[in-house]
Amino acid sequence: MKVFALTSVLVAGIAVAPTAAAQPGPKPLRGVVFDSLRGQPIRDAFVSIAGNANVIKTDAHGRFQFDSVSPGPHEVMAQHPILDSIGLSGLSVHAVVSAETNEIRLAVPSFATLWRAACGNVKVPNDSGIVYGTVRDAVRGTPIANAVVDLVWSDLFFDKSRVRQRRWRVETRSNERGGYAACGVGLDVGLEIHAALDRSESGRIELPPLTARVERRDLVVGVPVGNDSEQLGTVTGTVTDPSGQPLADARVTVDSLPEVRTASDGTFTVGLVPTGTREVRILLVGAAPTVVAVDVMPRETARVTATMTRIAALAPVETRAERNTRVFAAEFTERRRRGFGYFRDSTEIAKHDQFLNVLREVPSMTVQYRHPNLSIVVPDGRGGSCAPRILIDGAVAQPGHLIDLFSREGAAVEVYVRGDHIPGRFAPVGIGPQCGMILVWTKYGLRNR
Repeated sequence: MKVFALTSVLVAGIAVAPTAAAQPGPKPLRGVVFDSLRGQPIRDAFVSIAGNANVIKTDAHGRFQFDSVSPGPHEVMAQHPILDSIGLSGLSVHAVVSAETNEIRLAVPSFATLWRAACGNVKVPNDSGIVYGTVRDAVRGTPIANAVVDLVWSDLFFDKSRVRQRRWRVETRSNERGGYAACGVGLDVGLEIHAALDRSESGRIELPPLTARVERRDLVVGVPVGNDSEQLGTVTGTVTDPSGQPLADARVTVDSLPEVRTASDGTFTVGLVPTGTREVRILLVGAAPTVVAVDVMPRETARVTATMTRIAALAPVETRAERNTRVFAAEFTERRRRGFGYFRDSTEIAKHDQFLNVLREVPSMTVQYRHPNLSIVVPDGRGGSCAPRILIDGAVAQPGHLIDLFSREGAAVEVYVRGDHIPGRFAPVGIGPQCGMILVWTKYGLRNR
């Protein structure tokens, strides 16, 4: 395990600096801030030069320019919230301003570079990521060696008969400096992480899907010691809406402790909390559930600030969707049996490097993609062509939404080239179907049916 090699690569970043002969007088310095993990520039990053009070924001293309910089060496720094999730407080590079045109590049290393640093020379995968960090002791604050760190997640896939669920697990141990790196973690799925050594452990912490394929999650482990308040901590916090207004009567739980409610000013307090990294879960009628991880230390108070977004919904509850997915699987299988459309399940979709290539295999369908425009047409039955209607997880979508889909996200695809073959439940109400239809079912959508 090479977690500290990974950390050093992240901290170093990538930079290209000018090397031309020095010339007198201030010169312009321009460059770009780039996220190699996502393959796109970082807009609205704050760029500064050490010793210079001027701070510039990158434009939509990640570019920036300082008009007047004195010749010589300078340290250029970039900061953006997107860097926090992978453990970076910012990017920096030493640049030498010397020529009439000075170009620099600040970039997050590519996933392949980070994979080799953390996971060795194993083949770089296309469908998994890395979670790394440091495990520390709640009492002393020191790194812990040989702690077991495990990540688990569930994945739904659709085969020819029904929706199936697979449960995956990656386990690793922290090194002598407390560092760990879990390689091969699933993408586009909710993760759960936990650390333990002997009787010391963290809570089971929910992680969001790895949108950048790399995420840092430091963990603190403590000993659950009953109700000995000398070895327990307290969690207090405030819950507000996006405008800063307090939210009263929200339900707050920390791990498996009894639930408390927020007061009229949005505040709450949970006492006798076991030490270590713990999960704070907040539920409120009409708002999206919120989960926050917090490090609890002995005899100390950990503070949480949570913002909840209001939605038009019933009381938030946690449900399991096995029955609904079984119903969907039966319906999908029946439509496939009738043979009026073109069908592909998750195992077939995953064979394609791009989701659009699944549609390119459909007879009589023409798919043309010239960035940023996507055109999909089918015969209209009158010697011409028309654009099929697109639904993703039952919601109306545009062709551009298909560009953003990854093959690994697809659970099933149904394509009806002829309008009169579209199943009645998907046909527009009151309108006779004149063109075909593309139905895309994602794994995320099936989990939430």
